[in-house]
Amino acid sequence: MENIKRAIFLCFGVWMIVLAAPDALAQQPTGEANQTQTSELTEQSEGSKQTKVATMWKLIKSGGLMMVPLALLALYGCYKGAVQVYFVIFSNDRVKDDALVKRLDPSVTALEEFDGVIEDEKIDRDRAAFPPMCEAAMKRIYEGKAAMEEALEVEGALQLGRLKRGIKPLQAVVMVAPLLGLLGTVYGMIASFQSISLNSGGNVKEDLSSGIYEALVTTATGLTIAIPFLFLYLWLNRRADQVGENINRQARQFLRGFFPVEKGSSAGEQGGNEASTVETQTI
Repeated sequence: MENIKRAIFLCFGVWMIVLAAPDALAQQPTGEANQTQTSELTEQSEGSKQTKVATMWKLIKSGGLMMVPLALLALYGCYKGAVQVYFVIFSNDRVKDDALVKRLDPSVTALEEFDGVIEDEKIDRDRAAFPPMCEAAMKRIYEGKAAMEEALEVEGALQLGRLKRGIKPLQAVVMVAPLLGLLGTVYGMIASFQSISLNSGGNVKEDLSSGIYEALVTTATGLTIAIPFLFLYLWLNRRADQVGENINRQARQFLRGFFPVEKGSSAGEQGGNEASTVETQTI
């Protein structure tokens, strides 16, 4: 831990030195000529920054009306991506599920309190997959281990399917954004060639180059939107698979609290003692 702190302070110090170095060099007294050159360079840099900002805004405006649905699509993707990141990382946290398994141990908590514990967990963690699985299994607790396993499997498949369905809108954003960008480019090319045909006396080469340059803005915008959401979709899909693996492991641990496996006991003896185990723990 101390080494990590030292590394953080060292990086922070180097970063401050790098930021302060240009200002320190600029403030050295090297004569009026150098000061004049510095002021001129500063004015030129500020002017170039303003020109770049103006050019970028003009470039975005040149995309036409197709930039509006692209912007709405980007906002929709950001909203859906943030919601799914919250559900996958915070609602389906493995540490919280492990804590719930420990609380739902019959040797720790009475069976009469299980419903309240599960309900509180469902309220605290929206769209968490494991608490509804435990609730479905508790409804069939008196039917034996096989019934509880079936309830866990069915409810787990439903919850995992719902979690993956929430990621599908990001896939739609990835697919639709380049198509909208390409459509905007096609419309821009059509408008460019139409203006050239109507204005035959002007500079055709200049009009054509400026028209193509403006028409390609929508394609670049569509790809810029699609590529980050593609990586986000792949990452969320992988995390959803990890959630499925975690809830399977936690479901086995949850059942082990009701049906402990004794060393040296055969499968037949375990199956014959399932009902008596549940009745004894319930009493």
